[in-house]
Formats: sequence, structure tokens, C-alpha cells
Amino acid sequence: MDVRSAVPGLPLRLAQNLGDPAICIAVLDGPVDQAHPCLAGADLTRLGTLVQDPAGIGPMSLHGTHVTSLLFGQPGSPVVGIAPRCRGLLLPVFRDGSDTRVSQLDLARAIERAVQEGAHVVNISGGERTPGGVPDPILARALQLCEDNGVLVVAAVGNDGCDCLQVPAAVSSVVAVGATDGSGEPLAANNWGEEYQNNGVLAPGQHIVGAAPGGGEQALTGSSFATPVVSGVAALLLASQLADGHAPDPLAVRDAIVGGATECDPVVAPDCRKYLAGKLNGARAYALITRGRDIAVTTSDSPTMQAQDVQPAAQQAVPAAPEAQPAGVQAACEGAPPAEVPVEPAVGAQASAVPAAAAPARPAPGVSPAASCECGGESAKSLVYVIGTIGFDFRTEARRDSFRQQMDPFAVSAPGGEQPETYTTVAANPYDPNQLSAYLARNPWASDKLTWTLNMDRTPLYALEAELPVGMDWGEPVVDPTWDSDRLEQAAGRPADLAEMLTNLSAFPPVSHVYKMFRDAIAGQARPVDEGGFISRVSVPGVLTNRTVRLFSGQVVPVVEVKSRGIHTWNEAALVEASVEQVTADVAKTTEDELDEDILRQNVRAFLDKVYYQFRNLGQTPADRALNYAGTNAFMFTNEIRAGLMSGRYVPGRNVGLYTLDTITVAKSPYDRVDSDCWDVVATFFDPENERRARVSYLFTIDVSDELPVSLAPAHRFLGT
Repeated sequence: MDVRSAVPGLPLRLAQNLGDPAICIAVLDGPVDQAHPCLAGADLTRLGTLVQDPAGIGPMSLHGTHVTSLLFGQPGSPVVGIAPRCRGLLLPVFRDGSDTRVSQLDLARAIERAVQEGAHVVNISGGERTPGGVPDPILARALQLCEDNGVLVVAAVGNDGCDCLQVPAAVSSVVAVGATDGSGEPLAANNWGEEYQNNGVLAPGQHIVGAAPGGGEQALTGSSFATPVVSGVAALLLASQLADGHAPDPLAVRDAIVGGATECDPVVAPDCRKYLAGKLNGARAYALITRGRDIAVTTSDSPTMQAQDVQPAAQQAVPAAPEAQPAGVQAACEGAPPAEVPVEPAVGAQASAVPAAAAPARPAPGVSPAASCECGGESAKSLVYVIGTIGFDFRTEARRDSFRQQMDPFAVSAPGGEQPETYTTVAANPYDPNQLSAYLARNPWASDKLTWTLNMDRTPLYALEAELPVGMDWGEPVVDPTWDSDRLEQAAGRPADLAEMLTNLSAFPPVSHVYKMFRDAIAGQARPVDEGGFISRVSVPGVLTNRTVRLFSGQVVPVVEVKSRGIHTWNEAALVEASVEQVTADVAKTTEDELDEDILRQNVRAFLDKVYYQFRNLGQTPADRALNYAGTNAFMFTNEIRAGLMSGRYVPGRNVGLYTLDTITVAKSPYDRVDSDCWDVVATFFDPENERRARVSYLFTIDVSDELPVSLAPAHRFLGT
């Protein structure tokens, strides 16, 4: 079936519309064969992602090429797409091979990149089934970024044939798409669920003819191929807004598509749940847009998310018993080809559909394409300012063993020994942060032989490398020549001595500043929380390169070139005590009331915890970089915490308690300088014992145009939100 002829209810003006180059559609899918004849002349740009492989003959290359052709296939070619004149961004997320799934974290990376590159519509023909349709917090943040920036996300509902939800389709700000057959009835393999009744539509998705890698065409089935139908119609509606002299409004288009869907008639259809909110109706959507009617806007208040992965939802023509699937977001595709479609055996996917009455097995985590697996150019570098903890990875067993053999035996206290304390040695453990840090202090030239990582909740986000101009200089002594080898060995087993020695090493400059910070951080992170020298977080400024590395676990992460100017570690215990001391002193000056210092410590720690969890992001978008920098300022300068906690002094009435953090928001600043990118970060505090008292807000203006963000002025304080 030709995709343009399959689109139902298009008015003549939309049917003749081929899109507009000013409208941008991002396709997050498998690698695309851009040399296919149907894409000759299409305005397509491939962006750097963790999937750097060229298009091949595998199932995800077929999936990505097919989906892309349904949108951008050029007039006069064998496959004419719905919006061939629109601009396209290609962000490969699904990889050919045995595991076609991608984590929700990596899907979020691609979504954020698409927003930064100016996408109006983001097409995701895949997803991962999750309990309650709850996404990972990082993915939820990326989808909220789309909502905040007026970007429409269109995603497949999946093809498990069950009352179940998958993300991102189940998120209320997303348009969820299921597939219909040639007669307009929902495919048996479609997923359905309560959330889809509010944000889901059905579109043609059976035997849709699209491009195949190598120059051919193929008919495929699944919600993967219904999804670009909806994305394409959305692009045409945006182009029509432009033609009428209006700014494109993707969120208004979203509401018109969902609000204009043809609802199910319960008299005709026995089970209207499978029709979602209704069938795509281009004419009604166009009428709603052109008439300018007010349409109820679906909010995007996402529930708290769990760390899950997304997977492709596969469909099978004849439902079969489900099989558990590995972790990851995957394409929403049909599990077996119809008889008339020849497919290489290696291309077919396992069946994952089930009869409607059966409850499908819970798949392992992972985002996957939502397609019919009947199938059997780079932009500029991006700046990063991210907060997390430092980790290390050996990448291979050989590299790990080389460290183990080079490291000296580890000195430990001998039990039962008489005074003075005696020691014995054991084999080195390269995974012990204290041993590794001590080894690197004596052998700094080995620092760049490790793969350093920036972690969040023990999940690596980036691989970290020092910037090249700050290389290592071996012209100075590595350690104090008065230290003998026995003392070095013994210090490795005694954290207090080790911390002293690492501090003293700062007087000798042979090590790259960045690698020295990493080395000290892994030892500091291993110390007890309430002990001096404990490091809770590290802030890292850098540039996101176009390179990736594969870690020992098999996870692929992007490489960030870290800038030495602006990298900082946080000593949370010291910060808490400094804040308690200052707040106590301030209270003593203004009132005779005494503060319970233990409660005050708990308040400060609660403040820090809330700040950190508010900052859980990839640190790539300008807003997140501004947010993270404002947070590191708050951690580095205790007077900002003190001012927030003592906000009650600025509010009329008797000040009897401490304020606490309420919200943190980020918005584009109206104040700007030439060649700058300024954002306003507002932290608002309230009195938890008297909510009628006025809130106090602090505004920080941050310029993120350089590698290291900078505050433009001292914080401004004002009452109210």
C-alpha cells in the first residue's frame, strides 16, 4: 500500500502539500541508507549518536530506511513520502546485530540532541513496555524538554497485543500511534491501555510499502510504520500554518490530531479500547488548526519514573505465546512477514504478540523499534556541564590485568599483631579506589590508560578525557623524595595517611590537573560520608565529542573532552558543618532562640539532596548547563545556602524557623549580551511551618555560551514566586 494514498481523510490542500523546508522532522531509528534512489534530493542530515555504524542489510537498517522513506521519499521515485520537502534529522538509535535495543538513557540523549538541532517533530517508531507506562527519570526529563520547547513527539504503542503500555508512547505529552489494517480496523497485535485513550490515534500500518537498503522496496506491517504517517501529517499541518502566515505550533497540532480523531462507535465496534482515542482524521485536524479553535491541551505532568530501558514492540500476524525479551527500547515491528514478502531468515524477529485474552510476559528492560520485523553528516560539537561521581573502567580484561600486575602489593594491618602495629601484604586489587589512587599518585603516566567515567546513580553517562593542551609534564618529581616505598605501601592501607599524601602531591605539578582531580575523587568518594575528605559530587565542564567507547560491561558511552578550568569536587560533610556554623551564628545575632544543631544538619542535608536530585540531567542543553552551574555555585559558596535557609528574615512577621527549598526553575533570560546565551535560574524557598508566609526567591543569571558557564551578577532576591 502506498503511504500517501493510505492516509485517511486528508483535505485537498494537505493532500497536495509536500511540506516545507522550514519544518524539521527528527527520525530516531536504525541507520538509514541515504543513497537509496527514493531519498535522492531529500534534505537529510545524519547527526552523531552512539550508533555510528553505516546502514547495512540488517533488520534495523531496513527499519530505519523504511520509516525515513515514508516521510521523505521524493516525488517521482518508487516511494513518495508524506512530507518530502521537509528537512530531516537522522539520529540512529537502533543498531543492527543480535541486540537491537537501546536504553532509555540513550534514547533521551538522542531526543535532547534533536531538540537542540531544531526539530519540530520527533518520530520514535519504538518503545519499551513498562509497568504503568512509567519512563526513566532521564527520559521523562527529555520529554519534558520537548514539551517546554514546543516539540511534538510521536511514538508507537507497540505490538504485544495486550492491555499494556510502553514508553515513550504512554507519556501524556506524546502522541501514541497504533496501526490499522486496509479496512481501517485496529491490528490485533496493537497494544492498548487507559492512557492511550487520551493521547493515542490509529493510522494505516499494514503492508506499507517503503524503501529497503540497497535500492529496493518492501511492504512492512506494524505500529512502527503507522507512526511516520502521523508524524508526516503533523508536518503537513505545520507547513499549512506557515503558509497561512502563522508560526508553526507543534503542540497545537498535537491537540488537533488527537482531538480530531474519529472516535470509536461502541455499536459498531465491540471493544472501543483498541481504537485508542480514535482513528487519524486529517480533515478534522486541519479544520481545528485552520479555524483556530481552542483545544483542550493534554498536560505533561509525568509521574515519578523508574530506571527502565525501552525496546521495539514487535507484532506477529498470528498471535503466538510471548517470549521474554532482553533489555532495551526496540522497534515496534511485526514478528513474521506475510507469505508474499521474501525475507532473509537472519532478518526476522522473534514473535512477541499474544492473543488479547492472554497476559504477555514482562520483557526484560530495553527500548526497541515498533516495526514490522517482517524484515527479518555531523553537526558542531556540543558543550557539557554535568554533575555526578567519577568512576573508572578498564574496558578489557587485558587492560585490567596489566594494572593488577603493575600495582604493588597492598599493605594491610596484621590481625593480632603487637604494638607497634604490624602489616602484611596482599595482592593488589585494581578495583579498590584507594589502591588505584595510590598507584596513580606514584605513576601518574598511567592515568590516561584508564577509561574515566562520569556516573549518575552508578550508571556511566560519559567517558572522560583530559583536554589535550593540559597534558602531563614529566619534568618534575612525581612524589616527595623523602617518602620511602615502605611508607607509600603502608599509606595505601590507611586512608588518613593516604589523604595527607595526596594533598601533599598538589605541590608537585607533573600530573594533568584533570586526571589528578579524577584520581583524588575516586579516593575521596570511598571515604565515610561524615569524615574529612569525603567527596560526594564532581562537576565537569567539557565538550561532547563525536567519539564513543565501549566499557567492560558492553555499554557504549559518548566521550567528553574535559576542560581543566571549572572542574570541582564537593566535600559534603565540610559544607554541612560550615553551613550549620554560619546559620547558627546568624540566628544568634537576630534572636535569643536556640537552634537544634542536629535538626539544622538534617535540614541542610535535605536541602543538598533535593538540589542534587533536581539536577539529575545529562548536562547538555543550555538550560541544564545553567541549572548545574547554579547548583555548583550553591555548593561552593555556603552563603547562598545560608541566605536561602534564613529567608524568613526578609518576610514581615516573626521569624521563628528556617525556610526550606521549594522549587528550582530555569527559563531563557530576557537579559542577553552579544554572542551570549543567558538563562535565569530561580530557587524559591518557603516556610514549612507556615505556608501562608510569603515565599522568597533568588534569581541567578547564567551565561552558558562558553565551555565554563559564568554568573552575570550576584543573586537577586524577591518575595513571591
